[in-house]
Amino acid sequence: MSVGISCQKNRCSLGKLKFLLKGKPRLFFLLILFVVSGSLSAATPQENFKAGNRFYQQGKYEQAAARYQAVLDAGYTSGALYFNLGNVYYKLDQPGLSRLNYERAALILKNDGDLADNILLLKQKLVDKIPQPPRFFLYEWKDFLLGLFSIQLLTWLSVALFALLLFSAAIRRHALNRGRGRRFRTLFTISAVLFIIVALLYGQKIYHLETEAYGVILQPVVTVFAEPSALGTEVFVLHEGTKVKIERTSNDWLEIKLADGKTGWLTKKSLETI
Repeated sequence: MSVGISCQKNRCSLGKLKFLLKGKPRLFFLLILFVVSGSLSAATPQENFKAGNRFYQQGKYEQAAARYQAVLDAGYTSGALYFNLGNVYYKLDQPGLSRLNYERAALILKNDGDLADNILLLKQKLVDKIPQPPRFFLYEWKDFLLGLFSIQLLTWLSVALFALLLFSAAIRRHALNRGRGRRFRTLFTISAVLFIIVALLYGQKIYHLETEAYGVILQPVVTVFAEPSALGTEVFVLHEGTKVKIERTSNDWLEIKLADGKTGWLTKKSLETI
């Protein structure tokens, strides 16, 4: 278990980059270019990432954040980049941005031990200690499997198993015509069962990606109301760094749900979506 977040925990390699931005760069990126050195605009994402690592190791966390953020604002992302940004904001004592970037890293870096340790360490510093109620073990297994496989991997597994199922069905039918169908019954049965399991996981993964959304509180203190109105009844208060599930929206308001089942409404500006 980690006892602290150090420069040794930072990822030295940017990893696989993914380009996200379409159209013109955002205004914040243009501001970054003027604030930091002029060489920043000409630097490649890899160069900015390495410069961020150097600044981090030197304890210059604001400069490191600017370099990492420049990579993001140029439209690129990676798990290592979010991981390092989470470390930087942890050092800058900004738990909201730290949690936000750690959670975004978790979407890419599946079952990463260092990331899990850092999130646990960060949670210990948060004001809100929200208990996780016990869940039925089958739901735990389902969530574990969904977290274990990415949507890309499930897609390839579904295609491969479907092809295997068709192949085994064709072979078995051919064998049946020769009176040897029993030899391929096991292969066909196993292929069918595996395909059904993977197809169900694929459907659940798509459902979660399309319907579930989470956010992190970025303001120091946020009041949650019983209805989407500041005139409504105050039900509870949340603090920076708390992760919430977004249930639905109503104009400038979001209905959120906590891990312990509590629900309420807060303004959209109170959080940022993971």
